[in-house]
Amino acid sequence: MSDAAPAPAAPRRAWRARERLAALSRAARRFVATHPVSVALVVVILSTAALTGTLWGEDASIWGAGPLATFAAGRWWTLVTALVIPDSTVDAVVSAALAVSVLAYAERLLGSRRTAVLLGVLGLAGLLTGIGFHAAAWAVTDLRPVVAAEVPVLDPTTPIAGVVMAATAFAPTLWRRRVRLVGFAALALFALYAGDADSWYRLSAAVIGLGVGEVLARGRERRAWHRSSTRETRTLLALVVAVVGSGPLVALISGGGRGPLSLVVDAYTQYDDELLARCARVSSSVCDEQLALLMTRGLGPALLAVTPLVLMLVAAWGLRLGRRSALFLAVFTLVASAVIPVISLLDGRLLIDPWVDGSGAEYVLWAVATVVIPLVLAAVLVAARGRFPVRATRRAARTVAVVIGVAFVACATTFFAVEALGRRSFERDPSVGDLVVLTLRRFLPPAYTNPAGAANFPHHGPALFAYQWVGVLFWAVVIAAILWLFRRVQRPDAGDARVYRELLRRGSDTLGFLGTWAGNRHWYSDDRDCAVAYRLVGDVALAVADPLAPEGRRPEALRAFSDFCVEHGWIPAFYSVHEDTTADLEALGWRHVPVGVETVMDLADLSFAGKAWQKVRQPLTRAEREGYTAVWTRWRELTVLQASQVVAIDEEWVADRALPEMGFTLGSLDELRDRDVRLLLAVGPDGRIEAVTSWMPSWTDGAVTGWTLDFMRRRTDGPNGMMEFLIAKAALQLQEEGASVLSLSGAPLAEAPDAADDGDPSALRALLRWLAEVLEPAYGFASLFRFKGKFRPRYRELTLAYRDPLHLPAIGAAVGRAYLPDASRREIVALARSAWGGRR
Repeated sequence: MSDAAPAPAAPRRAWRARERLAALSRAARRFVATHPVSVALVVVILSTAALTGTLWGEDASIWGAGPLATFAAGRWWTLVTALVIPDSTVDAVVSAALAVSVLAYAERLLGSRRTAVLLGVLGLAGLLTGIGFHAAAWAVTDLRPVVAAEVPVLDPTTPIAGVVMAATAFAPTLWRRRVRLVGFAALALFALYAGDADSWYRLSAAVIGLGVGEVLARGRERRAWHRSSTRETRTLLALVVAVVGSGPLVALISGGGRGPLSLVVDAYTQYDDELLARCARVSSSVCDEQLALLMTRGLGPALLAVTPLVLMLVAAWGLRLGRRSALFLAVFTLVASAVIPVISLLDGRLLIDPWVDGSGAEYVLWAVATVVIPLVLAAVLVAARGRFPVRATRRAARTVAVVIGVAFVACATTFFAVEALGRRSFERDPSVGDLVVLTLRRFLPPAYTNPAGAANFPHHGPALFAYQWVGVLFWAVVIAAILWLFRRVQRPDAGDARVYRELLRRGSDTLGFLGTWAGNRHWYSDDRDCAVAYRLVGDVALAVADPLAPEGRRPEALRAFSDFCVEHGWIPAFYSVHEDTTADLEALGWRHVPVGVETVMDLADLSFAGKAWQKVRQPLTRAEREGYTAVWTRWRELTVLQASQVVAIDEEWVADRALPEMGFTLGSLDELRDRDVRLLLAVGPDGRIEAVTSWMPSWTDGAVTGWTLDFMRRRTDGPNGMMEFLIAKAALQLQEEGASVLSLSGAPLAEAPDAADDGDPSALRALLRWLAEVLEPAYGFASLFRFKGKFRPRYRELTLAYRDPLHLPAIGAAVGRAYLPDASRREIVALARSAWGGRR
């Protein structure tokens, strides 16, 4: 029996393989039907590459375009062939990959017919513009970029760059910004550092395409981009740091670089063949230095030469994660990379083209690439330091400091000892002072630190090996320690958070889960049976939601928390509390003012039958009929593709806001990652996520009895009715699971239909109403409140409770700062001006 049991598995595997193949075939057919122009371009590129032999590495420059090839030689057909024939195997692969990715995206935005036309028009325009500027530069200057004028261009990515930039005018806000910033950063990187003609023609087509896209999109309603979220800002700054760090590498890989900023590569090269050839006829200190570089070349010195670039890439990785240590590393590396070459230039160790007189222009370009760009970027990072708050633990920081210090001492001591014992390998016997200076120099890039004049260095044996590798070993330890430090970040006390969650599970109201969010602190009674979550803003302690306390002990908890705040010199205030807590605070002599309304659905007898539910039932029925499904999941269960879609939807929402993303009682992507939070996704028939909601639990006696809606995002270009669909599906599913309450969360600064002014200070009530009017265009609180009214909820007033009216200005400022912690003074002033103008 054991031999026969596995037999059915083979047919099942074959059937699954056929199913996967069939699914892949269907997806390929859909892609071809949706993107015919992109697929056709791939076919053309690969066909022409095969016919001309460039796919196999043959030279096809006769088909290329350029000032000489097109105009002087009269080969006018090259204006067409240069746009469809790649110049190498790598170019063919890259062009085909771009065609089926970014060009396909552009085709989806522009339409196939318009894409086909723009490929020809923008490709030709970019080529002619690039050739014109190239010829002009060749005629009036002798800078290095014009060396490429003799090389005909074959580059199918030129029209692709133009079309993609034109299509960004039709893209959603988030992707319009992303594609433009990333695209032009990459194009400028190659143009300024590599400097080949292909790069400049490609950049010309992109600039023209950007203008053409704006003209084509004129009159079309588009959302304006106002700002980036913290995550997006980190990513973009990390990208810029990586680009600045990668520029010299691009110049090196491209054969030394011909771009105007490729002169910075002089600081990273080991020796100059042309200089060495001339040194056969000329004797100078520069020749001695070049000979030293030649004699000590190898993998070790090459790795040491690019250490600043590696540090920049490591810093970029940490900046993307929000690490404060990465900010310090990036600023230090940028400043050092700007200062050390200047010192080397001043003392004669680094020369800019010493064989040519009148190199003022090259000095300017060198200064821009080597000094100005790093210092400006360092200043930008310092100004944006608030975006990188994630600090390492003190223990980890001390450990890294000790490791780096020990590594430096060990490497320096070992190097000094090896060189002292290997004195015979030197051309001249070095003194102790010479060995000390030589030891310190081995930890910096050699092109910066080799001494001008007669350089003394080891020629063979262990001394030469140590000379080449000791610096590399040290920096390898430093980089490994920094990467380790990125993973050791300060986190809230796990025990503290665990106690609060245990009290939540004992019993909590619908908004109690807000107390688990990052940025909140927790106060506990002496017996750890009562808790208050609060946000400390300045000297104001804003308690979030109702306190957690056993029945009958809430007044005691409120009084004890208030005394705790007074002892610390803080002003206590309770924000977004329900009427039961408000009543207890009133009994203690506190006052209160409404700050929002919570909308709650009772699930016991819920059904969407009847005319009253028509506005909910119609989008629910339509979405189900069109093949949309509601998928329950949690963040850790999302695939990489799903998570990236959720992030993109959120970033697009943030980009559309004139003010920063709000926090405090309004969740963001960070809160979705909580293991207790459930996600409900609206997924289209094509598998694309159209909308996202998140749901926070509430407990009674250890059992989940309710869920609270927090995060709500949908695609701006998605179908209408997705939120109604998700909320209705959530209510029906949670009803089946036994939940009794579904809260649609609070609407900040909203008022219930039957709200009264009793007990509210008129000035504060007027201020809150004014603030609601001001924030409405940016955040839509009132429209969101009206939307929730479709679900026929019952309304629960949320109040702000305070002890002394004299504290209201400080409490109001604290609430504003808690909701908008990233708002700049300029944005606050603009907000006030817009509000004042609107009221007039």
